[in-house]
Amino acid sequence: MQDGVIETRTARIWMGEDGILRGRIGEGADEKAEDAVANVAAAARLAAGRKRALLIDMRQVSFISQEARRVYAGRETNRYTLALALLVESPLSKLIGNFFIGLNKPLFPTKLFNSEREAIAWLKGHMQ
Repeated sequence: MQDGVIETRTARIWMGEDGILRGRIGEGADEKAEDAVANVAAAARLAAGRKRALLIDMRQVSFISQEARRVYAGRETNRYTLALALLVESPLSKLIGNFFIGLNKPLFPTKLFNSEREAIAWLKGHMQ
């Protein structure tokens, strides 16, 4: 971990100054279950035992396996997540985001956004 940032094989994860936990999935990332486990562990470490709003930029993702989506929607992620905003842009990232919400049914409020500003405003509403 360098300067409060954790880098995994597929993502960069950090705590924002506004208290929102952030993650950026790397360009062309092809995420498998072991990547999801590593990313969840990194986020849990940065959350430091508190529930946090979480903003994930998945605009450049290539693929997230069904097993990885299950990990992201599961109990470990629920332990530190108040709400999850997913930044999407391409038809592929929107499709993956919709699969995540519709099929995996996360245990916490989750919404897709094209605008980072709107995503942050929504997350701040869950921080009160």
